Amino acid sequence: MAKNFKLFLIAILAAVTFGTYTFICNDVARAEEGQRNAIHLQVSPTKQKISLAPGSSYVGTFKVQNVGAAEFNYSVYATPYSVINEDYSPSYEGLTNYTQIAEWITFDTKTATGKLQPGTSVDVAYTVNVPKDAPAGGQYAALMAQTEDGNDTNATVAVVHRVGMILYAAVPGDTRETGEIIKNTVNTFYFNPPLTVSSLVKNTGNIEQTATYNVKIYPLFSNEAIFSNEEKPDKEKQLDIIPETSRFNSITWEGAPRIGIFSVEQTIEFAGQVSTNKKLVLICPLWLLFVIFAMLFFIIFWLVSRARDRKRQATRSSNSEKHEEKEE
Repeated sequence: MAKNFKLFLIAILAAVTFGTYTFICNDVARAEEGQRNAIHLQVSPTKQKISLAPGSSYVGTFKVQNVGAAEFNYSVYATPYSVINEDYSPSYEGLTNYTQIAEWITFDTKTATGKLQPGTSVDVAYTVNVPKDAPAGGQYAALMAQTEDGNDTNATVAVVHRVGMILYAAVPGDTRETGEIIKNTVNTFYFNPPLTVSSLVKNTGNIEQTATYNVKIYPLFSNEAIFSNEEKPDKEKQLDIIPETSRFNSITWEGAPRIGIFSVEQTIEFAGQVSTNKKLVLICPLWLLFVIFAMLFFIIFWLVSRARDRKRQATRSSNSEKHEEKEE
């Protein structure tokens, strides 16, 4: 009986092991199949800056790339580009005085649509026909490439993959490059890393302007920086601010230690203004603060008690001397 029971347990364990192995293999196979069929659409560059003259035409190109393992059909179109908050969340809806360019753009019919095999690309040509009465200042649009080829041919909902290139255009004339640095924030205390500085700038002009951010962090007793954003990506070093918007930016020192005192300096250059904020910054865990405060409390308590004891002893000595004088 015991022998049969052991055989039964072995059979169950073998079935469970085989089922688990089969499930994992099928899951891996599905993942690999999904990766093979994945659509990866890309455009290059992601940003272009051009200058336009009223009544003229401008011809440019951008590249649509298939960087995945599956072929797809693509199409391109132009849409307005703006932002909706200080974090610069993009918006591709609604015409404004600064997004009229979206209606001036046409595409070469030979490259506006097509099919791309894996590892191939196409140069899409576009033309900007500028009206004679185009307003001076900035104009902004997104040149979008999209594909509607889903991974599942039996799916009832099409999967849309969309990427875009932001077009920054400047029309000469009465342009204003004005703005202000609203905030340059360096906090003095952090309970935990990382250490982050932040800022807020506002473009009050009618053309985009570039804000430049320089952050350096030094040990307390050294002039050699242990962190600098000099080698950081452009998004942390320089940012474009489009007209009549405010942009928040933060730069983070991810490698900050859990405890330390540092000299932190942030310099912002924008619209002809320069703002520098330099502070001593402390990084200290909350538990360590409690320990420090507790030690300070006991030290102060000990010093006060010691002073009281000395005062009492002095008072007793004085009273004793007076008593001896009276007896004499």
